[in-house]
Amino acid sequence: MAAASVAAAEPVQPRLLAARGGAIVRIDPAGTGSRPLLGGDDAEWSPDGTLLVFVRDGDLWLANADGSGKRELLRTPNVEESQPAWSPDRRTIAYTATIGGARQIRAVGARGGCSRRLASSGAEEWSPAFTADGRRLAFVTTRDGSPAVYVSRADGTNAAAFEPPPAEPPENLDDVAWSPDGARLAYTRTDSTGTSLVVDDRVAPVVTQDAERPVWSPDGMRLAFDAPQPDATRALRIMNADGSGVRDVGAGGPLDWQPVPLGTPEFPDLFQRPPSGVVVTESVRGRFLLGFTSMVDNRGPGVLHIRAVRPPGSPTMEAMQVVTIEGGRTRVVGGAGLLRYVVAPPHYHWHLLGFQRYELRRASDFKLLLRDRKSGFCIADHYGIALGVPHGPPHFLGNCGQFERGLRSVEEGSSVGYTDRYPANFHGQNLDVTGVPPGLYWLVHRANSDFGLREPNYANDTASLLMRISWPNGRGSPPRVAPVRVCLRERC
Repeated sequence: MAAASVAAAEPVQPRLLAARGGAIVRIDPAGTGSRPLLGGDDAEWSPDGTLLVFVRDGDLWLANADGSGKRELLRTPNVEESQPAWSPDRRTIAYTATIGGARQIRAVGARGGCSRRLASSGAEEWSPAFTADGRRLAFVTTRDGSPAVYVSRADGTNAAAFEPPPAEPPENLDDVAWSPDGARLAYTRTDSTGTSLVVDDRVAPVVTQDAERPVWSPDGMRLAFDAPQPDATRALRIMNADGSGVRDVGAGGPLDWQPVPLGTPEFPDLFQRPPSGVVVTESVRGRFLLGFTSMVDNRGPGVLHIRAVRPPGSPTMEAMQVVTIEGGRTRVVGGAGLLRYVVAPPHYHWHLLGFQRYELRRASDFKLLLRDRKSGFCIADHYGIALGVPHGPPHFLGNCGQFERGLRSVEEGSSVGYTDRYPANFHGQNLDVTGVPPGLYWLVHRANSDFGLREPNYANDTASLLMRISWPNGRGSPPRVAPVRVCLRERC
């Protein structure tokens, strides 16, 4: 159990997210300042304000809310992603996918994976927006011929027009946004009169000419919008929801507006060392196992602190990450993974699943041949050996609930300067290479491969060892493994 007590939570205040000069910027709506976060075209904060989904070069990326920890969510050379929208439960991101010039709405998990289509009708669909309760999805579709706003269930089914068709069909609709109470929709409309912002409650729409890209304030009383200027620049403005009280907030176009944490997080930085201590052993069943030592340093600046709680009736615990905020406060974020009670002598405790993964890949084409069978790790301050990083006294010296299968909660972690080290063949620290042909192979170790743990940098979470496997005495005898070179990424 961690020795340190939990500090007070950090302050949270409403902020605007805007696109300005090729960068995504955080802006105080009161006009007291702005802060560039990262380069990108479009973006939205996660519902808890601690993550960003953003668009760069037509692909979806994720980052921490301060702009650190960038990682690609989707890499689709033949598809252009835009208009990302988080589901309120933070598990799914809907977006517009443009394929061969045609648009459709798709959704992908916040940890990546395969995408799926929403609101499929055979027509074009774009600009998805979830209600705050997560029950409804609004979007634009051409299923009736001209563009129209439709509303469906969150999965895209049971879709119906939001309002009756107008007398003059619009040329285009875009930038759909729900009010926080789910009663009104704002969107951009282009027709014979030009481009305007529409705030529609199905009774008395408010229309603001020469305005687009509406974003609601958290209280639903105001909207930020983009006012294109004659010189092709963009002015960011705020007005009341009835169209009154317009004021300038500077250059750029609004992307999101919600309460966000304002502290400076001190994330742990996990550094995966290359595989070492490679040995070959023969199992009791005559299988040849390639064993190896794995080491993951925490190089700071913050501690890796895991707090897990088991819901009633569940065999697993849901892990949260306690992030230290500069000045001694903390931020608790969910989605850090799962813990499972492991019975595998000498292990009888709660393991964080998937903290590290191991792969054997063919050097010629990097094809995956073998993947680990490990059930997880108990993370603790057992080894103060992080390279080049001084460490203080250990804080995490618990045993991850050893012999306590009925526990409802567990805390574990790795302090700055400590290393999570597992030796060869220690509870699944091996790969079965019995059927592997002779040749060159990459042994790849990945820490935090699903990005469940927040870090300032994910580029150093993978390392590898190039090695040659040969069978000088035939397949009935253990193979010979000769290291060739180490690499601080998946291959080099």
